[in-house]
Order: sequence, then structure tokens, then C-alpha cells
Amino acid sequence: MKVAVVGAGPAGSYLSWLLARDGASVTLFDASFPREKPCGGGLTGKTVKLLPTAPADDPVPARWVNSCLFSSGAVERVEVQLDRPVGIAARADLDAWLLRQAVAAGARHVAVRVTGLGSAGAVRFGAGCEEGFDLVVGADGAGSLVRRTLLGPIPASRLTIAVGWLASGDRQMAIHFVPGLAGYIWLFPRFGHVAVGICAPLASAPTRALLGRLEAEVQRLDPALLEASRRPYAHTIPSPSADEECLLEIAGPGWALVGDAAGLADPITGEGIYYALRSASELARALREDASTASYPERALEGFGRELLMAANLRERFYAPGFSARMVRYGARSRALRGVMADLVLGEQGYLGLKRRLLRLAPRFLLESAWQLVAGDA
Repeated sequence: MKVAVVGAGPAGSYLSWLLARDGASVTLFDASFPREKPCGGGLTGKTVKLLPTAPADDPVPARWVNSCLFSSGAVERVEVQLDRPVGIAARADLDAWLLRQAVAAGARHVAVRVTGLGSAGAVRFGAGCEEGFDLVVGADGAGSLVRRTLLGPIPASRLTIAVGWLASGDRQMAIHFVPGLAGYIWLFPRFGHVAVGICAPLASAPTRALLGRLEAEVQRLDPALLEASRRPYAHTIPSPSADEECLLEIAGPGWALVGDAAGLADPITGEGIYYALRSASELARALREDASTASYPERALEGFGRELLMAANLRERFYAPGFSARMVRYGARSRALRGVMADLVLGEQGYLGLKRRLLRLAPRFLLESAWQLVAGDA
């Protein structure tokens, strides 16, 4: 099978690695490489399990951390210890690493921009070049040209805007919830610098206003991160709606979408690297077993999509006034709840089983809270 993969981010490079190993002839188009993104670059435990085995002389370029500080408003805060480390990577480094694995497996990287799609799998690129393929895969981000051409753009209602900058120094991994914002601020330590960012629904505030909100909060939280030479940048993050049809539309005869191009990121956290890799994995499996994209959307829905649909259902309640403050406050009082928060960070706790687990923990939480109140009075 001759495959064109448009976009060399995590989804495109990982898919190219998988398909090249399976014997496909893979051409990976991407001219804007390497590039950075205003995201934390977090690699949860379930994400790390999907990554190719790192060569001895080329380890995964991630910083590993064992705790996360949660805070809300000016007072509420709790430090959560993790049972196993989470990796944090600069996207330029991680994407370049994944591309190296794809090329080593036999994929061909063509560093030119795809300018359009023709009929019957034709891809137009560079200065008037065109080549035919059996399959064209869009892995070219939230503004995917492949998606716009074959399916249509992702609706604005499903887009989150992330803005931030990179600051020198070192910090603890931290997530800060801001009252009145359907999103959060992150401080994620990488090698040699800290990723500082904020995210919120695209329609909630202009980018400049969101950046101002971030600057004001960082001024209060950690003014040393407000470097005079900082260079802010922005990026959109797509996610599914609560309607499963938005997942069932991501492929057709001779084409498919993966990662951000398919709108696959967590609607609550914005985490997308895991879903980029999982979507690539499910597409590769469909092609390996069926030699067709026909089963890919259903595989994606059943493999991981229902978690995303549940997150879309929960998003409004999660960011409702007061919820994050209560979560942080109760987490400071309950080891059981801190365990849930740690598993959410690690990616070990899904949304589908979250309510059931919280209900099981309710008696223990009440006992721990009562004990802390008694101990405090004593």
C-alpha cells in the first residue's frame, strides 16, 4: 500500500512508523519542522506505553516528574504525589524524535508543504508537483488542509485556544484553576525551561485578553516567570462534541484523519498526545487487518472515543463555579481523593469509571476529613 501522511506531529510520525514497519510505502509530508507548541507536552503513563522503544543512543527527550501541585484561586492548594513519573517534553524535541523513529523504520520524509488534494488520492505539493497514493491521511493539526478538503473544518464550538510562552529556570509541575475561566493555567518543567500557558474555549475571550489573564495570574503566582524577553504564541486545540457522529466521520474511501486533524483531544484537559498515538494505532490496525479504513472510525470510538464523549459531557460541570476549588480543598484533606487526582494526571483513571470510584471512596473521604478536623482542633 502506498500511503501519504500529511503532517509530522505525534499522530503522523507514529502512524508512519507503524505503517512502515508493516511494509507499507509511506511518504510523510511536513515542511514546518521542528516547531514548538504552547502546550505542556505531558506524557502520561498510558502514552509512554505506546511510544516506540527508544534506541539506547536516542532516549525519549522528556523530563520526568513525580508530583503535581494543584491550586485554585488565591488560597486552595494541594500537592499530589504520583506513583510513577510523568514525562514532560518540548514538542519540538518530541516531534523530532518520533520523526526519527519513522524514518528509521523506512518512512520517507518530504520536507515540503502540501498545497492541495486532487482526485483518486492525488497529493499536490511543492512547486507544482503531484503524486498519487492509495491512501491519504490527514495528520496536519486542528486547521488540517486534508480535513477541510474532504470533510470540512472543525466547528469553532469544539476549539480551545491555548496561549503561553517558555521561561527560563525550573519549577514544580503545577496546574492552577482560575475562577470564572473554563480552563486552567499550567507550569510544566522541561529540560532547561518552563512551559507557561493557559487554555479556554476559543469563543470565551480574545487571544490578547487570555494572554493578559495569564500574565496577571503569573504575576501573582510566580513573577519571576514574567521575563521581559518572553515571546508569547498561541495554538488551537480541537476536541469532540458529546455526539459520537463526530468520531464516526473521520475516515472514508481512500482517506482518514488522526490526532488533532480528527479533533481528538480531551475536552476537559486538552491533552492530545495520547489520542494522537491511539488514533494512529487504531488506523494502522484497521489497515493491517482489513486493508481498508472502513473499520477505523468504529475502532476509534470503541477503543478510546467513548472516554472523550464522556469528557465532553462532563466539561461544563467540571468548570462550573466552585467545583475546582472544592476539588483542591477536599484533596488537601483526603488521601483517597489525592489518589484519584494522581491517577487522572497519570492517565490511569478514565472518565467512564470516575463517578463509580468517587462513590466507593465517599465513606473513606468522610472519615479522613473528620479525622483531620479533629486532629486540627486538638
